[in-house]
Amino acid sequence: MTGSDARGEDATAAGSTCILIVEDNPGDAKLIEHHFARESFGEVGADVELTHVESLTETLSALGERSFDCVFLDLGLPESKGLETLKRALDAEPDAPVVVLTGLDDRELAVEAIQTGAQDYLVKDEIDPRTLSRSLRYAIERKKQERELRQRTEQIEFFNSMLRHDMGNDLQLIRSRAARLSREVDGEQATAAADIVDRTDKIINLATKVRSVLAAVTDDDGRDRAVVDVVDELASEVERVRAMAGDVTVDVDAPDDTFVFADDLLGDVLKNLMTNAVEHGGDGATTIEVTVEEQAETVAVAIADDGPGIDEPERVLERGETAGPAGGTGFGLYFVASMVDAYGGDVRIGESDAGGAEVVVELPAA
Repeated sequence: MTGSDARGEDATAAGSTCILIVEDNPGDAKLIEHHFARESFGEVGADVELTHVESLTETLSALGERSFDCVFLDLGLPESKGLETLKRALDAEPDAPVVVLTGLDDRELAVEAIQTGAQDYLVKDEIDPRTLSRSLRYAIERKKQERELRQRTEQIEFFNSMLRHDMGNDLQLIRSRAARLSREVDGEQATAAADIVDRTDKIINLATKVRSVLAAVTDDDGRDRAVVDVVDELASEVERVRAMAGDVTVDVDAPDDTFVFADDLLGDVLKNLMTNAVEHGGDGATTIEVTVEEQAETVAVAIADDGPGIDEPERVLERGETAGPAGGTGFGLYFVASMVDAYGGDVRIGESDAGGAEVVVELPAA
């Protein structure tokens, strides 16, 4: 361990944990250095190298000249006070884990600092070698996880862009030319061209759903929601399901108008649930009961069938899981769960009164 100021180096020394202490009170700084000298930090590095600065100017200079594994930052400096100190430090080095040092009366400010981007906070009068060691390890690990999550999010956004532009444009071109070909030829060739159009439409629809899920899982603020009449959306899907097979009966119990917060993909969510009820309804005639119930702050849409039911219903909403022997990709219910979660709602699966499956979707009431 060293107390020297080694800010001239370009990178963290191999095998050591480099820490920047930003504290304008020499006594507090010395105490922290003393705690570091007493505690073992083998989990985060073979050695701990300390750099101490006393002002925001020195802090920004140090962060610009080398990298640090962690920054212990006092928010009250001569040139800057409060969250502005933290924001300027994070602007200078966004990837540096920051642990805020605060007084006993600044806990509320410390919590705000966590929300701003700090990894942890320590009350100065409560610091000891063990808490200092733990805070250091946790801050480094949390920041590492943040970086990995950000990289994965960027990858997902890239793939989403590929689906939207490259793949989407090619599919539209294939569909357009197949549609034109179906009008210009006869017989089996026309049938084959029409089949290409139909299958391309299905791929485009699936790509749209995949993009929506990707957007939902990478958007911290959730999808843009609007007021949607769930009964109208449901009515369209009920008519489509009734036309799927002559042995399917759909009974609906719903108010005339019921509004929720969702988006233009709510119809696809309901379509997946209705189609799933038909496909997994078992052999012979299938009866589906649909109810819409307005609650205090939510609207519950229940879709129940009289089929064989679903084994392990808690699992089928997970990625890649299928509902029953009919098979499939397992994407449909995962799409439903992802979109409803993005709307701020909830999905539950249980047993219907007829012994089949019942899926209940709760959406925020508008």
